[in-house]
Amino acid sequence: MKMITLLTAAYVGGVLRHPHEGAIPVSDTDAGRMVKDKVAEDVTDDFTDEQLAEVTPEAIAIASGAEAARPASNPHLSEVPPAEQAKPETDNKLTRKGGHSKE
Repeated sequence: MKMITLLTAAYVGGVLRHPHEGAIPVSDTDAGRMVKDKVAEDVTDDFTDEQLAEVTPEAIAIASGAEAARPASNPHLSEVPPAEQAKPETDNKLTRKGGHSKE
């Protein structure tokens, strides 16, 4: 197990994590990959063996394959056609008040 700090926002354990959150425990392979990709920095040497024994590593899942289609019940705004605006009815015209002053 390694302890890493993120250099940029990244998904760790299926959750978007940010650099200000501090050290994150991950497996050796995940840490090696993230350090190699320059997403994280290895800070394992900053912790004692007792501290490392107390934490469990977080799994990093990487999505593979094609992205699943979004459900039609909740489309993104860019996928929705523009709504037609209702035309004003001619029967409901506003009438002007009389020509008397407001004083």
